[in-house]
Amino acid sequence: MNPIAHTHKHKIEIAQGTLGGLVKSFGFYPADSLIIEWMKSGELVLTQRADMQEFLEPTDLSRSYLELFVEPGRTYHADQAIVLACLDHMDERIYLGIDAVEEVLAEYEIHLAEIFVFAGDRIYSRDCGGECDPHMMRVEKQISRVVRANGCESDSSMFIDAEAFPEVPSAEDLSPWRASESAFVQQLLGHGCASAATVEIARMVVALEDTRIRDSILWDLANGVYDPESVAESLCELLPRLDANHGAALATTAAICWWLHGNGAMANICIARALSDSPHYPLATIIRSALDYALPPEFWLEGVNELTRKECLAGVDVAF
Repeated sequence: MNPIAHTHKHKIEIAQGTLGGLVKSFGFYPADSLIIEWMKSGELVLTQRADMQEFLEPTDLSRSYLELFVEPGRTYHADQAIVLACLDHMDERIYLGIDAVEEVLAEYEIHLAEIFVFAGDRIYSRDCGGECDPHMMRVEKQISRVVRANGCESDSSMFIDAEAFPEVPSAEDLSPWRASESAFVQQLLGHGCASAATVEIARMVVALEDTRIRDSILWDLANGVYDPESVAESLCELLPRLDANHGAALATTAAICWWLHGNGAMANICIARALSDSPHYPLATIIRSALDYALPPEFWLEGVNELTRKECLAGVDVAF
């Protein structure tokens, strides 16, 4: 094997490993996605995902959209980028879309180091030519983003009966109720809520719909009381059981758990569910903006940790 072929083979192995790592990190195969890995001094600083369709219509790609797409790289002072495109089948238009991205990257002195296209069961790099042997993908694709997103949607066949949700007490009784319900939710999350009794789940959902209780639980998350990934998975299992009247608070809490865990892809899925149920839910709109700009959760953690848990529960907003 000549040195050039050896280098090409090594790049394909890198592509396999990179995609395998993304599937493990996201928890699903990122079908119909354009992914960009931002690098600084040879180190990965951020992985960003976007829907593919925009980039298959390069003539419709606006300058403002491209600026927004590369903004996270600028925020993290990236000097290189690697682009991975995941398609059901090869569509040559993707290269025109990537060219448009590369043009904007060049203006900010960010070098597009490599392009990998995963189409069907094949892998292509920018070095692949007409005489290149087919490179077959060896990555598990059974669980897709669509499957994970559907798993977070409401399912009427699983709904918790409306009568199971307790009523919030009157204003004069709110303070002791908040204290007891916050302690209840804290304990339930600590033991895994997905397998809890229906009456307990309904009680937790109503409690999280109260901003003060929700913020006290978010304070717990920010301070390592729970494992974010474990809580996120448990809450996602409950989302199909909630109709649009009760999904927003729990879905937003799940999104923040995923965000803290470093899985922005799943955080976006949960925020989409929250905003579908309640388009103006304040915390969901803020987290949506943070995810759109690929902000790290540290900016949110700083605000949370300016307060104590008691202050959160007593009435000082930490979650905006």
